[in-house]
Amino acid sequence: MKPGTRNAIVAFTALGTILPAPIASFAADESGETIMLEEIVVTSRRRAENLQSVPDSVTAFGAQTIERAGIDDVQDFVDLTPNITMRETFRAGVTFITIRGITTGQQGWAPVTYVVDGVQAGSLDAINQGALTDIERIEVLKGPQGALYGAGAIAGAINIVTKKPTNEMEYKAQASYGSGNDIKLSGVVSGPIVEDRVLFRLGAYYRNTDGVIESTDGDGLDYEEQISLKGRLLFDFDNLTLDVRGAYSDVTAGAAAQEVVGSASLIDDFNTPGPARGVRGEENREFKEFSAKLDWDTGVGTFTSVTGYSDIEQDLFGSASWQKGPGVGLFGPFGGDADAFNDFFQDLADNFETFTQDVRFTSNADQPVRWLVGLSYMDRKVENLLSVGGLLQGLEKVEADMVRLLYRPDVRNDEIWGGYGQVSVDVTDKLELTGALRYDTNSYDTTQYTDLTYSTPVPTPDGIVTQTAKNSRWQPKVQLSYDWSDDVMTYITYAEGFRFGFFNTGNLTAPENTKNFELGFKTTLADGRVRMNGALFHIDYSDQQFTSVIGEAPFRLTTNVPEANINGGELEISALLTEELEFSGGLGITDAKIKGGQRSAGTPDYSVNLSLTYTRELGNGWDLISRADYRRQGTMVLWDGAGGVFEVGEKDFVNVRLKVRNDNWFVGVFADNLTNEQQANDFGFVGFGYLRANSMPRVLGIEAGFSF
Repeated sequence: MKPGTRNAIVAFTALGTILPAPIASFAADESGETIMLEEIVVTSRRRAENLQSVPDSVTAFGAQTIERAGIDDVQDFVDLTPNITMRETFRAGVTFITIRGITTGQQGWAPVTYVVDGVQAGSLDAINQGALTDIERIEVLKGPQGALYGAGAIAGAINIVTKKPTNEMEYKAQASYGSGNDIKLSGVVSGPIVEDRVLFRLGAYYRNTDGVIESTDGDGLDYEEQISLKGRLLFDFDNLTLDVRGAYSDVTAGAAAQEVVGSASLIDDFNTPGPARGVRGEENREFKEFSAKLDWDTGVGTFTSVTGYSDIEQDLFGSASWQKGPGVGLFGPFGGDADAFNDFFQDLADNFETFTQDVRFTSNADQPVRWLVGLSYMDRKVENLLSVGGLLQGLEKVEADMVRLLYRPDVRNDEIWGGYGQVSVDVTDKLELTGALRYDTNSYDTTQYTDLTYSTPVPTPDGIVTQTAKNSRWQPKVQLSYDWSDDVMTYITYAEGFRFGFFNTGNLTAPENTKNFELGFKTTLADGRVRMNGALFHIDYSDQQFTSVIGEAPFRLTTNVPEANINGGELEISALLTEELEFSGGLGITDAKIKGGQRSAGTPDYSVNLSLTYTRELGNGWDLISRADYRRQGTMVLWDGAGGVFEVGEKDFVNVRLKVRNDNWFVGVFADNLTNEQQANDFGFVGFGYLRANSMPRVLGIEAGFSF
């Protein structure tokens, strides 16, 4: 074990041992009244339950924590969760999420099932859509959740719950200004159309930023302009509720902002000139979403139907040399007087149209045998364009100046059916047995075409026009949990995870599966002022999907690693040190190795999260609220398609926020990545150098808002 990992374990274990003792002696505030942590209710098992009674490793963020920590995108809450990382590379849709050593395959399925208000995201691109606004609760489930959430939840699930329409008129608005001329505006209005029966909620979000990752010419490469609108109608007719949602987003943002460095030894050296650019990358993303959720309380149980539709249109144009001419790129020299091209370009499209349907029947919770059964369906169409070439003159996307050296449009289709069920039995008043089982099957295909009219298919070398595949698998889960007292519960779990295979630019990648063993505990201490939860896990991993960027067509290499083993653990603590001071912390340890001993890619060997929130009354209804978040991330390795293995060193990240507020108004300041720590999110050899995707530098800002 490395010294950094060992020291993190020792320090956090010592903290977990000594923390409850002083808290127990301060079980009441100055008035003598007992204070305790707020109860957290989650719906991770498709029914409302206290977090401490769920025999799974779940990190939950309530509305108050979301506000105080400044969580407004996926990266924010991932960075507050042990044993999970997220690395954005060359565009927003290609986001590498890793949970417990299980990561992302480009063009494939995410390692988690991402659910918003009961609607499952149909692709990895649907996860990192930009702003998270008007959120009530975020639940991060670690470990395979396929028995309830379906194939793809091989590493876990993320459950997002937005705020519901209100029966009284409500108005909210918020604005912030940060580094890179980053302007964010958001607003919400909610209330009744017909009191107690028909309620509405409308939200809007706008962002405009020049970006903070600058080229050698001083241009922001991560610029963005985003407009998002969403609406929700809630119909309540006694035993029947209908929840209808719609959303639209239009995003224009910088993309392909990687930097070329000359040596692998520079992976952790950020005293380099920075990314040079001739072609400045740009991505256009348009999201349209609609869903309808019906809940019918029959008395015996609740029938639920969730229908979802999403349409994602994305195109990207950027540099394929990642340099400013004259230079050498993927296709030779460029930019000189005698050279054919001013620069090389990449022109991409990634479009997803998805329909989902889930129906289930859930028994009442107040009975010794609790159960649910359900069916799910997904139909997905994906259109991809991979095109690279050279610009004869200028550095803009002008078709007359573009010579396409590679042009590969293709269409993929997935049709997925699933059936699932779960039963929880109170064997005694202390012992609960839970069993769950799901069967998923996916029939999928891919066809390549000569152009974007999709009128002329291109046969493979063996004459096949459309390549097809089918994957099916049972996903069982068995749990035993035992309540030693009202405040102490332990559990043991066996579960199998599964993720479908996929076609990557015509190449078939095999499905993968895992066998998981977990032993965990959940405790509430010091009269409700401390929560301490932990788990140990072992994973047998077969046919792990791995994607890397290579320096030749099709520039994406996806392979399967036959065998890997993952061992690790998690410990999380929340505590009210005083009525004004709240502490939370998490430790995650992951030892992920493929057969033969090589470390798995993209998996830090440990992570430590520490947070302190201090609240103080200022008088006249005003409060001072301050919060500091610290994350220490252990070393990880990154692989490339040329066989290179590169180590990213330990990193320390600090965010701080300070605000004053009353019941209606607030104003504050914030610093994200206060110490300006940077890391390589991706790294690999591309023939003429090493390509590095850089993380976000320090961002400072101010914010203000009101609610009535």
